Amino acid sequence: MKMNLSKILATIIMGLIYASCTPSEHLNNIKVELFDSGHSLTFSSFLEGYKIISLSSDTSEAIVHYPDRLLFFDNRIFVMDRGGNKIIMYDRNGKFLKSTAKMEGRGHNEYIRVIDASIDEKDKKLYVHCDAPYQMMIFDLDLNLEKIIPMDYYMGEIAIEGNQLYGICYNEPKDGGGYRFVTVDKKDLKKEPTTLLSFENAIIGRWTLGKSLMPCHDGVYVCLPFDTRIYKFKDATVTEEYNMDFGEKGLIEHPVTKDMNPRWFDKNYRDINWSIVNMTESDSILLFNTNKAHAFIMNKNQYKCSGYLNFDNDIFPIACARIIPSQGLSNGVVYFTIPSSIENMLEQVKKGNEPLTPAIKEIKQKFDPDGNPMLIVWDIK
Repeated sequence: MKMNLSKILATIIMGLIYASCTPSEHLNNIKVELFDSGHSLTFSSFLEGYKIISLSSDTSEAIVHYPDRLLFFDNRIFVMDRGGNKIIMYDRNGKFLKSTAKMEGRGHNEYIRVIDASIDEKDKKLYVHCDAPYQMMIFDLDLNLEKIIPMDYYMGEIAIEGNQLYGICYNEPKDGGGYRFVTVDKKDLKKEPTTLLSFENAIIGRWTLGKSLMPCHDGVYVCLPFDTRIYKFKDATVTEEYNMDFGEKGLIEHPVTKDMNPRWFDKNYRDINWSIVNMTESDSILLFNTNKAHAFIMNKNQYKCSGYLNFDNDIFPIACARIIPSQGLSNGVVYFTIPSSIENMLEQVKKGNEPLTPAIKEIKQKFDPDGNPMLIVWDIK
């Protein structure tokens, strides 16, 4: 049976797109070993030095609802706070300096909603993507607005590397749905972005806490929701690719289909790792989260990855939950510290059940139970 010309051309084009998205010379298949009990990931096995930063909260502008992304550059910390609808700037010791809170509105040089932000380390600018209307607000690193660029498209997440601005966009239902990973010249944001990756098999309205797009010191990591592959890009080209196999707890053995009912998905995929987020690297280690509670660590040299449900902070007894997405840390990571866990630790110290170590003494001095989240910036070994 003969194929007509249009079908042949469509097949060739789809093959080229698929080949461009999955370059086999960079592909590494990674079997993930999961530990639900009996084993724990200890902090001292992969973390060493740390800095404790208490973000001041002495004014309403300084209050952080949730740190969706942290941006570190020189003596600045920028907090992307989507819940508070603002960018907040502190110095590296946590002193509040400025925020965009007063720019919220419908007037000139204002915004309705902030969506995501990234530091342009090359040109020392802060890019903030906004919704309603779609626009990019470009600030200097003292949080002074320099210009606004209207845009014709929405990006749920952004990251800048060199001259590239990357983003994650939604595919229109007529285009198959799902997500696209795109790039555009940061100097020409009105231009139609180029699609680097596309993934259609996604469940509408399902997402997990964290970021699918993460800048790193020499590129960006991306893993589209419901995909199993983590990519690293530099200059809009794939340099690393890992296909994560979670076995019975993953999408390779339990693939999602486009016509899958969301309620059926919620019921039957509770134990499945279906979204990889918060990819954070050192020279040899890649840390990440998924929609599950496990902490994941991969040795990039040995191509070995493990996920631990039990997470043992043996440096000081504070429960640390998920990675806070961060940019600008060299071989560093920030885990969200649970305030109730800090309070419990300090109570145990007060009762004499825990020693008052220098680290705990510093935490006691800096911790404000009614204030902003305490940041502990860890060095990865």
